[in-house]
Amino acid sequence: MILIFSGANIPIVIWMIRAFLLDVPRQILESADIDGASRSRSFLSTVVPLCRQGIVSIGLLVLIFVWNECFFSINLTYVNAAPVPVYMASFMTQEGLFWAKLSAISTLVILPPSILGWFAQRSLVKGLTAGSVKG
Repeated sequence: MILIFSGANIPIVIWMIRAFLLDVPRQILESADIDGASRSRSFLSTVVPLCRQGIVSIGLLVLIFVWNECFFSINLTYVNAAPVPVYMASFMTQEGLFWAKLSAISTLVILPPSILGWFAQRSLVKGLTAGSVKG
């Protein structure tokens, strides 16, 4: 499952992080080179802090994508292990829907991404709108 989720989400992560990395001014990297910092040191001490909001927003987006993934979970792990979406699907039987259990588990499913989004709201809004306006 980890390989499938990683393979499905790596393209969007690369595409989005590229936009944030292109917004880092070249002069900052040049000044780090003049100060004698290595490539890895200048990346870790200058670029990563500048792209922090973007990294947080990308992380939350991927978390939501993986958290809501149901197709591969049902088809690959229905017998051995049941992730939350598969567990939710088990409340839909031939006898009908168990609305109380389905409502309770769906509330528990949306709580972790909602709480993380609430705590990271400032970084998320800054990260999602960082590259929208040039100038």
